[in-house]
Amino acid sequence: MKAEIQGHFQSADEFLRESKHLIAGGFYRGAVGRAYYAMFHAATAALLNRGIERSSHHGLIAAFGQHIVKPGFVEPRYHTYISNAFARRNECDYLSFTGADESEARTVLQRAEEFVDICRRLCR
Repeated sequence: MKAEIQGHFQSADEFLRESKHLIAGGFYRGAVGRAYYAMFHAATAALLNRGIERSSHHGLIAAFGQHIVKPGFVEPRYHTYISNAFARRNECDYLSFTGADESEARTVLQRAEEFVDICRRLCR
């Protein structure tokens, strides 16, 4: 595996750990954001493994759908996971009236762990 791809997986793993710590501390909005960034880095690695680069969040999510999900490399639910996590991260970060509870944060984290795992398998 190329160093750049490995670096993205290292970032993904770090963000997963951060999300767990934030949940333990009761910081659920932050936990959702960190879980999303784990998926972001894992998706970046999976796309780079196929020679595809994107610079924006929207572009990355669209490319993941087009180049990873549509050809059938992973189930469509993984595209839903990253899309929903991105939307919730934006809401939690930018809308003061939007929060996340422990249950939601744990669900997003669990989905992020699955997402990182499937992307890592794609790169082996």
